[in-house]
Amino acid sequence: MVEVIIFHIDNMDKNGWVTIDFMVAFMIILVTIPSITAIISDRVETVNSVREIAEAKILEENIAEIIDMVYSGGPGCSYTLKMPPKIGNKSYSITINSTGVYIMFKNHIGTEFITPIRITKGKYSNILLEPDKTYNISNIKFRNNSNEIIIEKI
Repeated sequence: MVEVIIFHIDNMDKNGWVTIDFMVAFMIILVTIPSITAIISDRVETVNSVREIAEAKILEENIAEIIDMVYSGGPGCSYTLKMPPKIGNKSYSITINSTGVYIMFKNHIGTEFITPIRITKGKYSNILLEPDKTYNISNIKFRNNSNEIIIEKI
């Protein structure tokens, strides 16, 4: 009878070790999966943020390239520019003056330099391009026989 009790205790020990092994493995999985999920979530947010900033920089570069192209095209050259409504569902603002195109996006300021030229919007030398608006960028002959870039909202 004593042998049966000892056998029964040995059998419980084996079952107990299997349960402890399973619980340790399960706890490791419970700790690992949330940390991996947090890392992946953080990386996805970083990638989206970098993508949005890259889109803002591309927009800024395109506008500077258009201004340089219109200027080098000579008097009479013009281009119609349609501004996007938002960049990655976030607002932005673009300012243009005679030295460059400046974008304000997500508390960042980007700068793209252009050929130093006279740029006006009527009597203003700092021009604000509004999102979701269309603009005509044209090259005209100025009073002293130099070229001037005029930016007008259509």
